[in-house]
Amino acid sequence: MGLQTMSSNRLAEGRSFLKWAGGKTRYADKLVALAPAFEGRYFEPFMGSAALFFELGPSDASLSDANPELVICFQQVAHDPEKIMALLDGMPNNRNFYNELRAKSVEEMSDADRAARVIYLNKTGFRGLWRVNKKGQFNVPYGEYDRPYYNRKTLLAASEALRGVEIRHRDFTKALEEAQAGDWVYLDPPYIPLGGWADFKRYTPEQFGEEDQIRLAVAMSEAAERGVFVTMTNSETPLTRAIFKDFRVTRMATRRDINLKSEKRGSWDLVFTSYEIPKGQIADEEESLTLFD
Repeated sequence: MGLQTMSSNRLAEGRSFLKWAGGKTRYADKLVALAPAFEGRYFEPFMGSAALFFELGPSDASLSDANPELVICFQQVAHDPEKIMALLDGMPNNRNFYNELRAKSVEEMSDADRAARVIYLNKTGFRGLWRVNKKGQFNVPYGEYDRPYYNRKTLLAASEALRGVEIRHRDFTKALEEAQAGDWVYLDPPYIPLGGWADFKRYTPEQFGEEDQIRLAVAMSEAAERGVFVTMTNSETPLTRAIFKDFRVTRMATRRDINLKSEKRGSWDLVFTSYEIPKGQIADEEESLTLFD
């Protein structure tokens, strides 16, 4: 198998059909530029909007997530995008319908209906957040947004790109255990909280706490020891640096659009890797911990 590079992206437009809080659509090209010269399979165990997958367009990939609704959505978009769009076309954008659909038990719905529900809530809920309580009930308020639920061209391109791709509901450890030498795993977990609206721990009923970050660091180290290329993005905090201290680290300038105060939206992400970032991606020696500022 040849090197997996951006040139393999023949089917997708390089864009996801979801706008995911904490997603990497805005920085996908920069993160792909940091990819190792891998010859194996691409893994994205915290797929979210799968922004890097769509940017990279790998020929062999495994996408997974702990959020079952998100997984079903991706599976159905790959399987029957026309049906998903038809369902979305019948959904009014108003508070009453939003609240009814938000409260509806997914166990009573078909997989296609559940997929359309994810996209609808993503496009009409407050700032695209996906947040659930400990009972697994979606509890994001209505967002008052007047915008289309989908772009037909983007959704069809995403469906084509996803065909033949493994899409699974599982814990990140399973994906890292499956990865073999020469594979590339990109991880974008719920970030260690900065406080306020930056807290994405309530992504699943089980949440994602400090002990999970430690589990992640251990699983990353074990995979790296087998020859797997590992990349992980997380928040710029002392705790983050301490937990993932065994990896190379660099900083990437980002924005936190989820923050209500515009002056607080500028920030940094940390990018951890198990490999040396190719020369030319870092400005100079004095800025070796800073990318793209």
